Amino acid sequence: MILTHIGLVIAIIGIFLMFRGGMMDMLLLVMACTLLGGSAAAQLPALGGSSVPPAPFALVFALARMTLPNSQRWREARGAIRANAWLAIYALYGVLAATMAPSFFRDSIQVTAMRATGPTRTLFDTVPLAPSPQNVTVTVYLLGTVCAGIVAYLAMQEEGAGRRFVKMGVIMAWIHATLGVLAAVLKGTPFDLLVDVLRNANYTQTDQTAYGMVRLTGIFTEPSAYVGFAFGWFVFLLECWLRDILPRRTGPAALALALVLFFSTSSTAYLGLGGYGIIVGLRLLLAPQHLDVRKGLTLAGAALALLIAVCALAFLWPAFIDLMSTILRRATIDKQDSESGIQRAFWARIGIDAFFASYGIGIGPGSFRSSSFVTAMLGSTGLIGSLAFLAHLARAFRPLRISTYCGPRLGRQFGENTMIGAAGGWAALCVLIPAAVVSPTCDPGGDFAVFAAISLALRSLPLPRAAAVAQRPSVATCRRPVPAHSG
Repeated sequence: MILTHIGLVIAIIGIFLMFRGGMMDMLLLVMACTLLGGSAAAQLPALGGSSVPPAPFALVFALARMTLPNSQRWREARGAIRANAWLAIYALYGVLAATMAPSFFRDSIQVTAMRATGPTRTLFDTVPLAPSPQNVTVTVYLLGTVCAGIVAYLAMQEEGAGRRFVKMGVIMAWIHATLGVLAAVLKGTPFDLLVDVLRNANYTQTDQTAYGMVRLTGIFTEPSAYVGFAFGWFVFLLECWLRDILPRRTGPAALALALVLFFSTSSTAYLGLGGYGIIVGLRLLLAPQHLDVRKGLTLAGAALALLIAVCALAFLWPAFIDLMSTILRRATIDKQDSESGIQRAFWARIGIDAFFASYGIGIGPGSFRSSSFVTAMLGSTGLIGSLAFLAHLARAFRPLRISTYCGPRLGRQFGENTMIGAAGGWAALCVLIPAAVVSPTCDPGGDFAVFAAISLALRSLPLPRAAAVAQRPSVATCRRPVPAHSG
């Protein structure tokens, strides 16, 4: 393994925090490294020059922090493992399937290889199912996702960890949005040198344009990866703002990410925004009393301002409006008939075929390339793995808890930690929306694991007395204010 300049910096900071920092400091280092989506911390010449991303590399130091002789977190790791038990079962079953299923079901189905070993003739080239190095690669990422959840759960046990995580999210949102805009606006200037220094991984780095406009990629490998990362943090920060968690910071940061997503020209971003918009609309329709009046007025004002801006642009610059309408139409309505859309649909169907060809067992993570997390999960881990993942998602999201849906008025009785945890639950659920149409594997990713762990950890802390009473009724009773001293 050969460290890159980025890996060397991470190693120095990681070793320092191992002895001088706590688990929350280690988690913040890992989350900061997720901003480097197109970077490599190390190169592995023995594996064909494969790259080790910065976040998993930093995660190694976080795990090492747990094992230090003077660490008090090792005993608490059992609780973190129990909290992430269903996710661990999902990953371990994936390891078992990746080890045995490709050999057991060899040649029984044609699949699209995760990594092509020769020239491709068409968009629909397939190969017979067989074991491959990608089975190992994807299972390692799966285990890393579980470790990220364990580290995040442990970090949330520290005093004030929830608020520190929100503040870190705000900083990351501004950095991510700024890098995306600068990389696009300053394309062809010396700023490209900085981008090239940071995008040092052995991935296919794409610099795409759409109708003469440079698409937003920042320092990520492609637009879909860039907006996928932005979308998860957008949901988390907006949910925090709706619950009055540092509203003067989370609100503007969420707005910045929303603008980046809107102007990204990515179908992944529009699908995510549309899906989340429907979810928020249903929540407001079924329980409008949970939205603070000021929040409602702010959202309405933002929508009105956007409408006025669009009308002004239509009057002052008609060509721009025509361009944006064309991009939106091509990225949404016409997407399914495009070459890329047809290819993605073909890849997604392979997961369904693999599920039935393996009799619901799964042919193992890394055995085929998909274009949907859902079909990748079904085809790779079968019925057992899919049920385990859904159990973890339900446990983190807690759909029957009042705190999942309530706004700032009732949220004050539950406490800040519970509200941050609820925001994490919504983020964990919503990051799966873009993943459902772009993810090539069954790995939900470290962001999902961290957001889910935030919910699991912070919502398991002791509640105020009034909040404990409020949790007993069904969600429908949330329409009536809970007395401050009921009991």
